[in-house]
Amino acid sequence: MDRARRRAQLERVDAIRRRSTPLQNHVIDEVQYGKITRREFLRKGSLLGLSFPVMGMVLSACAEDTAGTTTTAAAGATTAAPGTTGGPGSTAAAGTATVRTALPAPAVGIEPVLINDEGGLAVFGQAAEYLIFSDDELTPVPVLADSWEPNPDGDVWTFNLNPSATFHDGSLVTAEDVVATVQGIANGNAGPAFETFGVDPGQVVAVDPQTVEFTLSQPNGAFPFFMSSDNYNAAILPASFWADYSEGSYEQSFIGSGPWINESYEPGVSAVYAKNENYWRDNSAQPDRMEITFFADEASAVTGFQEGRFDTIPHISFSGATPLLDSPDAVVTSISTAQHRQVYFDTSAPPFDDPRVRQAIALTLNRPTLIDGLLGGYGVVGNDHPIWENYPMYNPDAVAQREEDLATAQQLLSDAGYPDGFEAPLDTLVFFEVEDLAQLIAGSAAQIGVTLNVGVYDSGTYYGDYWLAAANSMGIVNYGHRGVPNVYLGAPLLSPERLGENSWNASHWSNPDYDALFDQFVTSGDLDTQRQIAGQIQTLLNEEVPFIVAYYVDHISVSSPSFSGLEVTGMGHYNVVSGSFSG
Repeated sequence: MDRARRRAQLERVDAIRRRSTPLQNHVIDEVQYGKITRREFLRKGSLLGLSFPVMGMVLSACAEDTAGTTTTAAAGATTAAPGTTGGPGSTAAAGTATVRTALPAPAVGIEPVLINDEGGLAVFGQAAEYLIFSDDELTPVPVLADSWEPNPDGDVWTFNLNPSATFHDGSLVTAEDVVATVQGIANGNAGPAFETFGVDPGQVVAVDPQTVEFTLSQPNGAFPFFMSSDNYNAAILPASFWADYSEGSYEQSFIGSGPWINESYEPGVSAVYAKNENYWRDNSAQPDRMEITFFADEASAVTGFQEGRFDTIPHISFSGATPLLDSPDAVVTSISTAQHRQVYFDTSAPPFDDPRVRQAIALTLNRPTLIDGLLGGYGVVGNDHPIWENYPMYNPDAVAQREEDLATAQQLLSDAGYPDGFEAPLDTLVFFEVEDLAQLIAGSAAQIGVTLNVGVYDSGTYYGDYWLAAANSMGIVNYGHRGVPNVYLGAPLLSPERLGENSWNASHWSNPDYDALFDQFVTSGDLDTQRQIAGQIQTLLNEEVPFIVAYYVDHISVSSPSFSGLEVTGMGHYNVVSGSFSG
């Protein structure tokens, strides 16, 4: 590159620095000096409100420093969000194309305040949209929000809305709608997220029709994920909807700003959507209709797929997909996710109040065998903490991987006063492979004399009667994918007295040292510091074992060879706006 061109490029980067916040400049420093990768810069820079063109310019300058070549394409590679066209496999749908999908039946209906399951989330997300979409690369992508940025301390975040965004009735999406949505969902399923991210609904204000300001109780560098698709309930609905809201009212309108308009909904049976012809973004290639059929079990979904009644099953377990794995009439794909099953112990009373007992049970598990047998290899081992290995802040050097060691497990049990073992309940719910996991854990524990009596319940009974009950028991609960681990580290692990009714702490574990580490983790804006704190958290949880994380589960999808364009996330969102058919 000639000297004048190089000087001009550096001047543009200097101009970027002058109008950037200290946190944004810090992440620019990190990539410039090689402390984070380009991918980590794109993720963290977008999280802090740097636009993709701006990040492309910074990366180009950094590339010139090191290699003398410009590479800006990567910065724009993740800008497409659900509801847009032009992604892989997107072609115009000819005629009256209808996409037929199979989903698990929503557990609580399509209820914005209470949705906590994958079926409900998948249906809700067709008509409603979020400020930000958390993609499968852990990158926050603008949707209803055009941009966002924190103040220098990271405890005040300002979001600027897309001025073109409209609801299905033609009204503009405004800051008042965002404020009403945040206040409307505060006392429902999202309650623990409010606590984890330090959000006070009363401190969310509309600065003007297109600007929203959030003042947090403490700095939080990952706050945009709170207003993203990572938060099931945070899809933006009109203030007028919230003014007249009552439980069940959403199913009367399915109002939203998304690319699909609901035509019909029959609980537990089906939902039908038509293309939003007045969508505020380009959806010219979108199919005309989408028909969703709810299934009670995966076998019925697979049978329907084999009979040609479904074009895609956006999410299915390995065992469910087994009949389709080698079929020429099915395309099976997967993505790696942070989704995991927490096998928790009631630490409030014997025998599980002793960490040696918890360690002993954890040492009986052969984790690679569990992944091969239950997941068909579609997963990675866990190490009894919820910081997934693909998170940028994961510390690979913190603690050695726990492996099966029956001799040590037996000795720990004896040291804890249970040389002959004991008997306890192991309760769980019907969900993918979880019932089989419970039986295998019971079988593993039996090798050291522990008898675990497995109880399996439907999700309503389990969450209502068993999940948070202090019953000298063990249990298994699923945690869906998240773009950052903050919810995993907060809701099920912070001291119950700190979170009150918003606690998901089924283990009833309380540790002041952990609470302090959590606060340090979420307020840190520096990746190196956060990784160091994450290492301490990984070590502490591995030693204390309030719950076992045996593995992380890949997200498996199935589509017909004639259908392309399905996009999924580990959370359970799916998008067929770019779907097309061949042949």
